[in-house]
Amino acid sequence: MYNIIKKKGMEIMISLYDVRNNKIEPDETKITVELRGLSTDTKPTEINNKAIDNGSTFIEIDTGKIYFYDLENQEWKEVE
Repeated sequence: MYNIIKKKGMEIMISLYDVRNNKIEPDETKITVELRGLSTDTKPTEINNKAIDNGSTFIEIDTGKIYFYDLENQEWKEVE
């Protein structure tokens, strides 16, 4: 996974490496996200034409419910 940090109009890309010092290239078609919204908000399945990846989370701030995204079935599953 990689992150782009924006600070005062600058973008800094952070590259990650595995234990063998091989650079880990990001999958440009999917993203892992942590989202927050109301229970009435539509939970997205993609952002900016990129599929939301497995393990992404959505927290409903009005109910406290937590959801994980299941890419294979393209649905948000509530943590019970």
